[in-house]
Order: sequence, then structure tokens, then C-alpha cells
Amino acid sequence: MRALPGKASRQPPGPEPVSRAASAQDQRRRILEATADLIAEQGYAETTIEQIVRQARVGYATFYKHYADKEEAFLALLDAAIERTVYEVEEAYDREDGPWPDKVGAGLGALLKAVSEHLNVARAFLLEAATAGPEAAARHEAALKRFAPLLRPGRELNPRADKLPETLEDTLVGGVVWVINQRLIAGEADGLRALLPEALEFLLRPYVGEVAAAREA
Repeated sequence: MRALPGKASRQPPGPEPVSRAASAQDQRRRILEATADLIAEQGYAETTIEQIVRQARVGYATFYKHYADKEEAFLALLDAAIERTVYEVEEAYDREDGPWPDKVGAGLGALLKAVSEHLNVARAFLLEAATAGPEAAARHEAALKRFAPLLRPGRELNPRADKLPETLEDTLVGGVVWVINQRLIAGEADGLRALLPEALEFLLRPYVGEVAAAREA
């Protein structure tokens, strides 16, 4: 409110009021963070909307304003996590100006870093999505396939590329994710980044051979 001529502003001192858009964004953020924390801790099936709204410090009306049910909130969490992780991996891969094995190493390092820095989301996505319903399972599978194009250029390095199975890239990505899953299940998340050399060698071996893959790793 503008002050009248000769009068002080009637706007009370203090921080600017939060806009509706910013408030709604903060509500969604808290709901998704609570969803990730609870599902990572106790599993998708055991997590309830009551627990989510309590941990997110929102009311039921606020929750249902943003999400129809627990599944929709979980799918929104998956979508956000997938887009962020894929972006970080692709950005690291593209930024590396060395040969293709170096680009794969950069992308793999970004993946392990993302998992290590967002363990609650990683546990929710990697350990729960596959069994949280058909839609979550489909998004989990589709997300893993988005990494396959980063590996396909390696076929150009193999003189027998025509003999490589069409599903090779999906199999390799699945193998790396399986190893990450085992670390998360065993509570050994602190050692995730140490997987880089071993996982890189695993990814490179079908394309450049055992000796060259070990050297690159």
C-alpha cells in the first residue's frame, strides 16, 4: 500500500508476505520430502497419508489440494527424482570432453553422487518403486532405459558390434542399479562412491575388452 502524501506507509514492518504460488510450492516440497523419508524408512505399503501430513506439517485439505492420494504423491516424487538425476548424469557426461570411456565415467560418478546425496529418495525409488504398483514400476523401468543411450556409442569401439545383443545397454544399467540396491539394503550407503572403478569396468568391458576396461577403471 502506498503511503498518503505526508503520511507514513501503513504497511507493517517485517518480511514481505509469501505469495500463494510460493506457499503452494513449499507445501508440495514438504509433502514430497515427508513421503520420501517415510517410504525410505518403512516402505511404501506401510506409509499412510496420516503419517505424511503429520510429518509434512500440513493439513489433510492441503494434501488433497495437491495430490489425490498416496500413489499420486509418490509418483510426483519419482518424476522429480528421475528428472533431476537424469539431468545431472547427462550434464556430467556431456561436459566431459575426453573420449567416450571418460564420458561414461563422468556420468557414472554423477549417478553415484546423486544417490549418495539423496539417500531417502534413492531408497524410495530404487527399493520401493518396482513393487509400489504398475504405474510406479513402469516409471522405474522407463527411467533406467534413459541411461542406455549414453552407452550405445561404445558399440563403435567393438569390432564385433553386430554380435552384441540389442538389450546389452539395458542389462548393463540394470546390473549397476542392482549393485547400488544391494548396498542400500545392506546399509552400506557410505561406500557408494567407492563403487566407481568396479562399476565403470563392468560397463566398459563389453565394448573395449577386459584389459582396456580395467585400465580405464
